[in-house]
Amino acid sequence: MAGASVKVAVRVRPFNSREMSRDSKCIIQMSGSTTTIVNPKQPKETPKSFSFDYSYWCVRAQPVPRG
Repeated sequence: MAGASVKVAVRVRPFNSREMSRDSKCIIQMSGSTTTIVNPKQPKETPKSFSFDYSYWCVRAQPVPRG
């Protein structure tokens, strides 16, 4: 397939109920087309950064209280 190209998108989804009940922490950061992942077991380690064609942030800053 000469001249064909692939576009790649990444999406950070909201935590599910199990992750919220365990007080999980978001280890992903996005800025433009760059997505950065921090290793929670090695916080002093240099974060890993990746570039994608599209990045979608679907996480609220603060969880919405239920009940």
